[in-house]
Amino acid sequence: MLKDIVLEIHPFKPFVPKGASALIVGTFPPVAQYRDFEFYYPNNMGNRFWIIMEYVFNHKFQYWKGGAAIEERKALCEREHIAITDMIEKCIRTEGNSSDKNLDKIEFRNAHKLLKDCSTIQKVILTSRADGNSEQIHKKHLSKSRGNSALELLNEHLRENGIIIQNLHKRESGLIEGEFRLVDRKMRIFVPYTPVARWYNSQKRKVNDMYKDSFDA
Repeated sequence: MLKDIVLEIHPFKPFVPKGASALIVGTFPPVAQYRDFEFYYPNNMGNRFWIIMEYVFNHKFQYWKGGAAIEERKALCEREHIAITDMIEKCIRTEGNSSDKNLDKIEFRNAHKLLKDCSTIQKVILTSRADGNSEQIHKKHLSKSRGNSALELLNEHLRENGIIIQNLHKRESGLIEGEFRLVDRKMRIFVPYTPVARWYNSQKRKVNDMYKDSFDA
């Protein structure tokens, strides 16, 4: 309905600590009422991203709300050389909720420039995927007609800049990986399952291991 259509600009700037070696890429933040803090992956009930980071880096956060939670998460990212951004700079929510499938009129954030400017980044880890047993990886994620997964959005954005994702394949574990060339370096891509709670809660061990494998690779 018309009253539910809201034009939004991304509320957070990309977070790129000095010496970052991995870039986490999502889509767009949840609606404001579901944010526990004003930083990436702020919906503690709906998204388990920071719980997964606790597992990957053997770390325990003390704070889950407000400014203290933001500072804790930034400190972890700085320590582990992790940059974070989303693919969408502006969009409308056609149904007024947080679902990626209801995002429209999308304008991309310039992830290509971010990667060019930060020469230490060697891998990109994309966080919105729930396709489970897809056997059509190239067709599903790299077709000309896209959905709103982080991989589909990144693929379109890179193509606009003359870059093609190559060698995309699925490991036996289910983790999708691939690569692309950026000037004089090879960028590796990893696509674990989504950390969204309703998916994570039924695939906890598998999702945790996918993220750990992505960071360890």
